[in-house]
Amino acid sequence: MKPEYFVDTSVWIPYFREGGSEHGDFIDELIDDGRVHINGIVLADLLTGARNPTELDRLASALAGLKLVPSDRASSESAGRSGFALNKKGVSVPLSDIIIATDCIDHGLVLIESDGHYAVIAAHLPLKRHAQSGRVPE
Repeated sequence: MKPEYFVDTSVWIPYFREGGSEHGDFIDELIDDGRVHINGIVLADLLTGARNPTELDRLASALAGLKLVPSDRASSESAGRSGFALNKKGVSVPLSDIIIATDCIDHGLVLIESDGHYAVIAAHLPLKRHAQSGRVPE
């Protein structure tokens, strides 16, 4: 079974703004395969950062086909438990990153990111992070 992926805001921004990113071709292949997930936090974050109404509509359209990770009471409690575990180990990272990491863990998603907080989280929680290899894994 092919792995499913979650793309963090830290990768989406250069992907959309710079006409690609170091992960651009890889993400394009994953999108074509229907293997990219997003959650409400990343969706809202990206739309909030739009420069104008045209870019807002373009982003909303581009992101509309991605799989949305559901958010409910159980997912919020799971993220709270992850945050609690990190706090008890003296790890302080933004709540949004804890929620994203927990969504990935809970749904078996591999995280594509370029944010140092996730390396810290992965040192304490079973977060799977993408190591760029230049091709889409089978």
